Amino acid sequence: MDLVQTLIIIASVVVNTFLVSFTVRRLMGVPIGWPRVFLFSFVASLIANPLLITTLDHIGITDPTALDNAGLTTAISVLFVAWVIAVEISILVVVEILVPTGSVPGPIEFVRGLPARSRRARRFTEIFGIAARHGLIGSFSRSRASSDRLGRPETAIALREALTQGGVTFVKLGQTLSTRPDLLPPTYMHELSKLHSQVPAEPWDAVRQILITELRQPPEQVFRHFDTVPMAAASLGQVHKATLRSGEDVVVKVQRGSASATVRGDLDIITRLARLMEKRTDWASQLGAIDLAEGFGRSLAEELDYRTELRNLTSLHGTDAVIVPGGYPQFSTRRVLTMDRIEGVPLSSAHDEINALTRREREELARTIIDVVLRQILVDGVFHADLHGGNILLTPRGSIALLDFGSVGRLDRQARQGLRSLLLAIDRQDGAAATTALGQILIAPLDLDQVTTQWNIGDLIMRIEGMPADELFNELLRVVVAAGFKVPPSIAAAFRCLGVLEGTLDLLTPDLDVITTTRSIAAQVFRESIKPINAVESGVEQAALAIPIVERVPAQLSSIVGRLDHQNLGLNFSPLGDPASRAMANHYAQLLSLSVLTMVAAFSGIALVLSDQGPQWADGLYMTTYLGLVLLLVAYVLGSRLVIMTLRHGFRHDRQPGFG
Repeated sequence: MDLVQTLIIIASVVVNTFLVSFTVRRLMGVPIGWPRVFLFSFVASLIANPLLITTLDHIGITDPTALDNAGLTTAISVLFVAWVIAVEISILVVVEILVPTGSVPGPIEFVRGLPARSRRARRFTEIFGIAARHGLIGSFSRSRASSDRLGRPETAIALREALTQGGVTFVKLGQTLSTRPDLLPPTYMHELSKLHSQVPAEPWDAVRQILITELRQPPEQVFRHFDTVPMAAASLGQVHKATLRSGEDVVVKVQRGSASATVRGDLDIITRLARLMEKRTDWASQLGAIDLAEGFGRSLAEELDYRTELRNLTSLHGTDAVIVPGGYPQFSTRRVLTMDRIEGVPLSSAHDEINALTRREREELARTIIDVVLRQILVDGVFHADLHGGNILLTPRGSIALLDFGSVGRLDRQARQGLRSLLLAIDRQDGAAATTALGQILIAPLDLDQVTTQWNIGDLIMRIEGMPADELFNELLRVVVAAGFKVPPSIAAAFRCLGVLEGTLDLLTPDLDVITTTRSIAAQVFRESIKPINAVESGVEQAALAIPIVERVPAQLSSIVGRLDHQNLGLNFSPLGDPASRAMANHYAQLLSLSVLTMVAAFSGIALVLSDQGPQWADGLYMTTYLGLVLLLVAYVLGSRLVIMTLRHGFRHDRQPGFG
């Protein structure tokens, strides 16, 4: 290849790139990235130049630079280049539809992302290896054998063991699933509730570096004393005792340095696995695996941001008998949380302290915990969602303190009212009222069998005497899920909180009837909510919300009366009366006109190409053949435009259903 040909190829690549980019963006209406256009233009130029030389030689033009053939050479070259650009544009558009610009990283991003992709591939391989060793790969199919395998108790055990080996993120996923009786059968819930992660404490040097990074100063300048040995270590962080310079005794929760990166990588894998399983299995599709994975990801992201826990501390309310520690915003960041230190022993390990209390004191403490939790759920709407024995502290004064506010549930006014009505209906053993209350807090199916659901709920609440709280709420969730209800995560968290509470209170007083006590306190809360002063306040709030609606009524009535003055009652039945309908009609008119022009150009071009008549330009090349090829090019471009318009309209229609 000589210098002249090299320069011609370079020039053609540059011109081709600009022509293709302009044509695609303006004519086709599909924007395409510059690197992709340049690559296609370069390849097309390398292929097109030899083909053009061969074509010219075939019709007898051996020297394209000769002045005698300048006109013919130019005409054929222009047509040839036009066809190359048209075909190139079509290929580019198809590639753009299949692999849109931006969906594949560019060269620089690709090189930068190699280490991350390599880590993800290794981790993905590791996770699949764990699943394979525990015989879980066979569950990723729609076969009958796969469904039978899922129903076996040993599959639940294998899942627990696999999640344990998967690490902290998968352990937390299993712990989250163990609290959803509306999603999993009892066998799986029982096995997944055993999950726990055992990790060594982070070394002090690493903790100190995190404190310096987050607080922007050495810990010695913030704390008078900082215990380098953690008092507790968990999968995502650990807790140290400390004393501020101002003298307050505090605890400092410090996130592990690798926690965020590990969780982000594992969440990406969990989301990809959820998509894979929803495509390949019926059970994952029914479970809503993708939504579940995304919801778990959002929850875990909140747990990794200690500022969320700091806000939770200020949202939850304690009492004289139940203490909620205060936070220190000036010494708290995304990865560091500083809060009041409360001396005491977790209920799960306070055997001697509990035995030292009288029976009356233990029962009073248990009732106090139930009262506080129910008021958080039914009145405040913000509640501690993970009250196991390790998160409740028994203080030396005999009071209770709540710990670990990373998992907090929130309920709006309607949900709180619905839960109050549900607990009251359960107390009165009223199945119809309970079904109505569930309709307020759950998402009911369109084809709900009201009678059967009411009968099943009534049968359940007639059997609650002596039933454990967790069994009651789990059975209630199974009944409503079988009826087709969807359970919002916040409601599932409230049910789970009330169910877990009984196991925690067993540490204080095993003989306490939690269901009866809950019914009594819930009835008291309901009576308080309908006191005259509360009713007046609620009425004032509702009136304030209704005022804007009432203010608009006269204008709306006037508009209705004005419409009645018209012969057609002010109603417009024009099929093209709104912009969306006119746009749709215009779109189909364009498609129709383009279709007609394409067919006319195509049939005319074919007829001219097949015709051996007219002036002959060169050996085997008639002017009619040339004009036919031009018309076929026009038909090709119009047809491509027609296909693109149809596809783009389909994409918009999928994303924005309906045109009026």
